[in-house]
Amino acid sequence: MDRWQTIDRKVVLDHPWVRVVIETLERDGITMPYYLLESPVDAVATVAVTDDRRIVLTRQYRHPLRRIIFDLPAGRAAPGEDPLDGARRELEEETGYRPGQIVPLGSLNPFPGSLKVTLHLFFASDLTAGAQRLERGEELEVHLRPFDAVYAEVLAGQHIDAALQMGVLMARAKGLA
Repeated sequence: MDRWQTIDRKVVLDHPWVRVVIETLERDGITMPYYLLESPVDAVATVAVTDDRRIVLTRQYRHPLRRIIFDLPAGRAAPGEDPLDGARRELEEETGYRPGQIVPLGSLNPFPGSLKVTLHLFFASDLTAGAQRLERGEELEVHLRPFDAVYAEVLAGQHIDAALQMGVLMARAKGLA
């Protein structure tokens, strides 16, 4: 299975947020095109939990889904930015909450067959409330929900966001929430 070789690579679209790539793969005389998306930077998301065990969620319109969903405070790490620093920054910008403690939960790739990006998940606690600093065009609501209720909703399949699902499950499995 690991004998495939890339014999050609064409970048069809190169944007600061995404690259569309067509690679030609070859193995045993067989060639095939392979289409993928690449992110030039890593993604970060944070499970932030208050002292009274409420998880900080964002609620916003997600155009690819054509609906409003709950998700974790998340975003892109800046080029060269440490993922932990990016997670802290995104949490503060989107929610206004500043973490006293922030630790890695793990990393994942949500679609390894078609998307090249690493999502770094973090757990934040000892939160201090502050003001949101949303980017131009960014529109989201901050919701504090009981962690156990969101955990039950994840188990029941009520949340579509993979970062929210995995973050909540990992935080619970590691005994952090």
